[in-house]
Amino acid sequence: MADQRVYQAPGVDLGQLGQALVEWFQRGGFEAQAMSAPGGGVLVQARKTEGWRQFVGMSAALNVSLTKTDDLLTVQTGAAPWADKAVVGAVGVLLFWPALIPAAYGAWQQKKLPDQVFNFVNQYILSGGKVSAALPFEAAPAQEGVMTCPSCGHTVREGAKFCDHCGARLEITCPQCGQALRPGARFCDHCGAKVAEEA
Repeated sequence: MADQRVYQAPGVDLGQLGQALVEWFQRGGFEAQAMSAPGGGVLVQARKTEGWRQFVGMSAALNVSLTKTDDLLTVQTGAAPWADKAVVGAVGVLLFWPALIPAAYGAWQQKKLPDQVFNFVNQYILSGGKVSAALPFEAAPAQEGVMTCPSCGHTVREGAKFCDHCGARLEITCPQCGQALRPGARFCDHCGAKVAEEA
């Protein structure tokens, strides 16, 4: 029942990404915490302190497991009991069994929260960690005809060359072969050439 996405993320620091997720959840009215997980991973938990408790249960938390192997970042979402940070053994269970409370996870899926988490992680990677908690909490997955600015997280018209909110350049091309690249690309997906990073 858990959802998983894998990202190419060579420079991402799991601790910083975990903290950015915590701040983003807190901006959305969630209680959130990040903790180290076995194998060098990070586990982020979020739960609503009011309202949703009656719906998903007092101890139900949305879990976001962050693990890295070489340049690949694996993000897995699921539901499990809220953990006491001091209980290290429980973290291992939560990391490897991310959907222990199916009803709670189903509720979060209806609210599109896992999709929003994946969208946040994607924008965090594309922006080189500059999005942080500034990305609007209600940001939905990309809609047809629009895209999200990797610098500020605001929605812009698809095909725009610059963000009409922060002015960031959105259209980049490969210096080697001239192919159009997605915003935030570090390498060309056509010829493999390294893309110069902006200062």
